Formats: sequence, C-alpha cells, structure tokens
Amino acid sequence: MAIDFGEKEREFIEGLKENTGRDLAEWMQAITNAQLPHRNDIIDWLRHKGLMFSKASWLERIHHNGGRPIYAGVPSGTAPRRPVRRRNEPRLAPSTLLPPAPPPAAPTEPPGAPLRTAPVPLQATPAPVPAAAPATAPADIDTLLAKAKAYRPLAQLILAKVRQAAPTAPLSLRESALAIGQPMPFALLGISPKEVRLHLALGDHPFDETLKKGQAGGGLGKGEALSHMLVLNDARQVDARLTELIAQAASRTGN
Repeated sequence: MAIDFGEKEREFIEGLKENTGRDLAEWMQAITNAQLPHRNDIIDWLRHKGLMFSKASWLERIHHNGGRPIYAGVPSGTAPRRPVRRRNEPRLAPSTLLPPAPPPAAPTEPPGAPLRTAPVPLQATPAPVPAAAPATAPADIDTLLAKAKAYRPLAQLILAKVRQAAPTAPLSLRESALAIGQPMPFALLGISPKEVRLHLALGDHPFDETLKKGQAGGGLGKGEALSHMLVLNDARQVDARLTELIAQAASRTGN
C-alpha cells in the first residue's frame, strides 16, 4: 500500500537527528538565524549544508508554516499522496545583491531658519557613463543567476564576496554576465550551466595555473578585456586567496 505524505513527513522528522545531526527544532532555529529573505535562498542554503533538494524543500516548507509540520494532526492514511502545489510567487534577489539604501532625508528646518544645503554623499549621484547599462533590478540579476542552474549557489557565493569588497559599486547586465563597478568594471561574473568565470582587473599581477590571462570580450564587448580570469566550478575555490584578489581589483580601480 502506498505511503501518504503525512507518513513520509513523520518518518522524515523522526530521522532528522540521526541523518543530519539536528532535530526539527534545531533546523528551524538555524534557518531563522540565517535570516534568508526568500524560499529559494533557504533551499540553496540547506543544500550547502549537505541536504538533498527534496529534504531541503521539505524543511523550508515546514519553516514557512511557522515551524509546524505540514501534516500535523492529519490522521494516518488521510493525507494527500501528492504535496499541495504552491502558487508561484515573485522572487527578488538576496539582500546582498540589492543596491545600497538611499541616505536619510535631511531634518526639516524650523520656520525662519536660514536655508542650508545638506552635503550630498559622493555615491548618491554616480557620474554618467555613456556605455553603461540602465540600473539593474534585483529580479533581473536573479534571472541571470538562474541560468547557472546547478552552479547558481556558487555564482551567488562569488557575487556576495564581490559585493563585500565593493558594497556600493553599481551592477549592470552584459548578455550572460554581470559587471560590477564604474566607469569600467573591476569584476565581471560570467554565467553558464557548465562553469562560472570571474574576470578581474588586476593589472600586472602575475598569472598562474588558476589565474589566467583575461580573454578578449569577456562579457564586456569586442576587443575589451579585464586583465585576469578564473574558471570556477567548486565552492572550495572561493577561498581567502580569491577574496584577496577581488579586494585588490576593487581597490585598484577605486571602487
């Protein structure tokens, strides 16, 4: 006789501690502490923790249900044999990909006070760049990252490291790549289902087996290239050395 989803859920929860090292309450607290804003981000994070997609998705659904099992209180044999399909919901990129918040408004002067002009932060009005793309919406960035398919979590991790090095640098889409920085990008993230390529402006930094010479085009345009390139296909490659190279490129270009 087929097992319904209520029984599957109970078996899944009972085996969590033994199979993952954490029980349901511990996983719910860990997800809450991670402060991930969207469902797919939670699933990606859980998969990084070693859970299969089906298990990660089930934990996310329970967390979205307030930490309560989906089929709690449903008598055995009466739960549906197929999970209830959720309506698709619009999804934005993680908060690490959002542009910086605007500066707070200047306080209102009392009547009769002399008119003063508040200082404007340097980043509030970027200088116009003729070749630059229009402001890139987080949803557009997320659509591009989705093209990496299985490498999407890796692409998100690399982009988060780039944004840590230059949190206010503008982002712009370039076909199948995302450029970071202005007036010329200091980094460019090339997206494909086979690998992720990170192009960096490192000047005369020496090349080696992993840090290759940048390719012409490189997602920028014909005849244009950032000086160096790394081909990435494993989260273990996002190490202290890569973080330092990203920081060097951002500093070198003034981002």
